[in-house]
Amino acid sequence: MKLNVTSPFRLLRSLRSARFGLPILTLLALASVSGFSEANSAVSPAGEEPDGRVIVIGFDGGDGRTVENMMDAGELPNMQRLREQGTFARLGTSVPNESPTSWASLNTGQNPGKNAVSGFMKRTYTGSGVPKADFGFLNISDEKGIEEFDNVWMPQWEPTTMGAAVGGAVLVFFIIIFAGLLRLKMVVAVPLALILGAGGAYAGFEASGFFPSKFKRMSNVNVTRNFWDYAGDAGVKSIVLEAAQAFDMPTPEGTRVLAGLGVPDARGGIGTWFIYTDDQDMTDRPPKYKTSSTAGQIFRVDFVNDKIETEIYGPLDFWNRERIDQQLDAIKEERKDTSLSYPRSLELNSLQDELDAELKKVRSKRITVPLVIEKRGENTAAISMDGTEQVLKVGEWSDFYHLTFVLNPLLKVNAVTRCKLVSLEGQFKLFINTLDLDPEAPPFWQSISQPHEFSKELVETSHGTFETYGWACTTMPFKDGEISSETLLEDIEFTMKWRERVTYAQLARGDWELFMSVFSTPDRVQHMMYQYYDEKHPMYKEEEASREVTFFGKQVALKDVIPEIYRQADRIVGRVMDEFLKPSDTLLLCADHGFQTFRRQVSVNNWLIDNGYMVLKEDATTKQKSGFKAVDWSKTKAYSVGLGFIYINEIGDSNRIGDGSAMFGNGTDSGSSNKKRPDLGIVTAEEKPALLKEIQEKLKLARDEEYDVNTVLESYILTEEHSGDYMGIGPDMVLGFAPGYRVAWTTTGGGLRLEEDEFANVVSGATYTDNKSPWSGGHPSVARDHVRGLFFCNRKVTLPENGPNLLHIAPTALDLLGVPIPSEMDLAPLEIAGH
Repeated sequence: MKLNVTSPFRLLRSLRSARFGLPILTLLALASVSGFSEANSAVSPAGEEPDGRVIVIGFDGGDGRTVENMMDAGELPNMQRLREQGTFARLGTSVPNESPTSWASLNTGQNPGKNAVSGFMKRTYTGSGVPKADFGFLNISDEKGIEEFDNVWMPQWEPTTMGAAVGGAVLVFFIIIFAGLLRLKMVVAVPLALILGAGGAYAGFEASGFFPSKFKRMSNVNVTRNFWDYAGDAGVKSIVLEAAQAFDMPTPEGTRVLAGLGVPDARGGIGTWFIYTDDQDMTDRPPKYKTSSTAGQIFRVDFVNDKIETEIYGPLDFWNRERIDQQLDAIKEERKDTSLSYPRSLELNSLQDELDAELKKVRSKRITVPLVIEKRGENTAAISMDGTEQVLKVGEWSDFYHLTFVLNPLLKVNAVTRCKLVSLEGQFKLFINTLDLDPEAPPFWQSISQPHEFSKELVETSHGTFETYGWACTTMPFKDGEISSETLLEDIEFTMKWRERVTYAQLARGDWELFMSVFSTPDRVQHMMYQYYDEKHPMYKEEEASREVTFFGKQVALKDVIPEIYRQADRIVGRVMDEFLKPSDTLLLCADHGFQTFRRQVSVNNWLIDNGYMVLKEDATTKQKSGFKAVDWSKTKAYSVGLGFIYINEIGDSNRIGDGSAMFGNGTDSGSSNKKRPDLGIVTAEEKPALLKEIQEKLKLARDEEYDVNTVLESYILTEEHSGDYMGIGPDMVLGFAPGYRVAWTTTGGGLRLEEDEFANVVSGATYTDNKSPWSGGHPSVARDHVRGLFFCNRKVTLPENGPNLLHIAPTALDLLGVPIPSEMDLAPLEIAGH
């Protein structure tokens, strides 16, 4: 048995050098373009507008209390008009009240125990059985076989079949060209066509190797269907824009969805952004970089003759990695041959060494495109990315750049991004935003819309490209202190305007009966701007809060930015009402949750230590603040990871199906292997309910003595709140703090505060500390009645005694459309007058 170690790059070299290379590649390209054209032509054109339509406009973080106060003050005339015409109420939120969970609950009409969206974070375990925090709203390393995708442009046949098909097609094509069009004699045409056909056969044979058998990607954890899917089953045509926790989900025919929260960036990650600077304090050069506290990568670069030549780092080279893995597997297989000769054995050893060295490089290698910065006069520079140049002055944002990261001749990742030239003289600084998947050409293995081509259609019908990463707006670089308030607000305004543009264009189509569009910008503004809005916030400084910035074309003090984003939301509502709402239509405005200031942070694990539920090791050190390194698990009954989650240290938890992503079909979670982990649990299943009740009672006494505040208003035992097959994914208890309080940053990742007493003993540190982060507003872990969202309807609604809840939205929308309510939905529809 001989090992085939032919590199697929030989095909590219042979095609470039051979005269017939260009026609063959052109033929393959035309075939793919043709397939895409056919897919686009299947989209239904706009037709007559049906009667009795439903329009749902969502505002992420739309706080019912803030909206009500502003309406009463006469600041939101369109929402006030809607209240007078129909109904307004503060909308109840989910437990936990985090955006992935809340939107998933709103969209599905089902609680987290059914839809499996537990929050931004969830508990997993290390191989040694120690709990840790992991992402809870997506599977970050899912893997899917190429045969599972229905939008691959090239047939996935065996290499011999592909070679025969392409070779035969090329042969026939050129016989027609030579004999039919050029009128060559058959004795000349046939040999020429045979030569080209043989080249085509070889190209087809090799081309099949350009597609990995498996694609690592991000997948959605949501296991339930959204209300527009049920509507689609009933023949209702729908358009849904910026749908949270809806990516990577099939939809019925006639249902068009652009996914929102959860969509990864073009690198296959969660929002990496970049700073390029000539900061003299940095010594390493690319590809090395300094990381920020979130997802930033800061590169040190240098001007040489007023010019910087460097690279932008895109997705990992996953194709080459699989190619090498396959060759290594083939070596292992050949070594099983008992008749293997000694010379061949030596040859295989040498080959394996080469491949191992190559694999080591490829594992962390990212595909790059060139980045060139060239000074062009005072405070001006030309910024070129992947060959496209834009000239910017200091303080200016670029238009979108379109980048192509080429993995091989037939496989590439297309991205879009923008940049801002922050400074040039003195210290150079260029900010490059997240590399978003290009909506005009998203990769088939990571769709951002359903159907796959809908995102491209939106570009064509909504006047240009747009961002696609699920967490738009530059909150993270602002939190890390790498960009200014002005830069953040410029980006927020940009995001809100393109979402308006897409929304209005799709509303105007009229070929829908259900329309939904979500605006996330109120959430982003409130997370960052409470430090200027709340005079009692530890970060508040009157001089800075009074400083004016340009926001939506007018001068606005930073302290007034939060009210201003609500005024902009009100403007959108007014335009929807005036231009697109028919008398027979029903308009619903909703939010996933409300908002509060975030003044004080609570280290939940320190509270657990102080109350005897968590115990430190006798040899603990103050350096063991993260990863529970200081915890004695043989004496610990409870711990906290995530945004206000408490877990009981139950016997058997670390190996129980449901704690990791095995429930989503990939067999393991990110911190485990297929091997059984050590069990560090000490609480029995029989002891657990009483222990939860005991902790719940003690939490009522939790108090911040410095400010004389009882900090825990409510605590929710989830078995009393939720039901469903996926209860094991979520925590045992969720905390509901008083306004102004939120779980500490250290607790979220499984950390605790440690310090030494006067005898040098390691002891528990402070439970309550000031929040000194620009991330100054929040909603997770705040008592749910204090973060109610907004609810409006243009019709009179009979409201339940406890008010409407976000779980009412899905069944109400279906009821308005005359679609039967699925039995798995948790609440009945709201009663709406005239329906």
